[in-house]
Amino acid sequence: MLSSRFAVTTARNAGGRLSGLAEQWAKELGIPLVKRSRNITLDELMVENNVEAFIVAKVKGAEIYSAAGNFGYHPNMAALRILEMERGAQDNFVRALELEAGSKVLDGTLGLAADAAVASYVVGPTGRVVGVEASPLVHFAVQYGLKHYETKYPWFNEALRRIETVNAVTEEYLEQLLTQHGEKDLFDVVYFDPMFHHGVKGSLAMDALRPISYEKPLNERTIELALKLAPKVVIKERSEFRLKEYGCNEFFGGKSSRVKFGFIKR
Repeated sequence: MLSSRFAVTTARNAGGRLSGLAEQWAKELGIPLVKRSRNITLDELMVENNVEAFIVAKVKGAEIYSAAGNFGYHPNMAALRILEMERGAQDNFVRALELEAGSKVLDGTLGLAADAAVASYVVGPTGRVVGVEASPLVHFAVQYGLKHYETKYPWFNEALRRIETVNAVTEEYLEQLLTQHGEKDLFDVVYFDPMFHHGVKGSLAMDALRPISYEKPLNERTIELALKLAPKVVIKERSEFRLKEYGCNEFFGGKSSRVKFGFIKR
């Protein structure tokens, strides 16, 4: 159940379908439904109801609104990367994780699901992509988008639909898997992007997400658990120094690249 600091409302002039959808979401998440009159702004509604963030039911899907800005799921970065791959370009994420058709991937920092979407496209219907996101609001908006967002590319829509999402702290989810299955290779690789949590300075999407994001840093225990369920862990960071602190001893990424990938193998 989500905190009472959050609530559900609708866009202005919402019809019966959106009102019904908002009511459904509020019941599903166990948070208040706030009716919105035509003339009131979301900022005014937040103050009036002592709410820190709203899930807003809109025609295009679920949008998260806080004082820091608004966020709605959109697969633009993933779509651009996949279209580039269709034209023959190589994707550093795909190369670092050594993805191929049939690969099984756990993304321990799902975030906006761009990497998970690319992974799902590459591994195809015979593979598996599981994305874990600790923030209930981020998870809700992203999982709803993955299920409902439509592009003009059927194969891309199918890749989005195949992604399995889990709302949990990754460390706790890995412990749960170990309890259920023991030390067994459920995945070929576990991936972490800690950059999602501290974001990119000046990024409007990250600014909007920051107040509702889970910001506990990646820790040694989570990496240890991951290596009991997959033979390889890949971590994305800006500096090789930071990757070494995580325990990586192999690296991928050119000198001109803004990010690098570090490897830890069992």
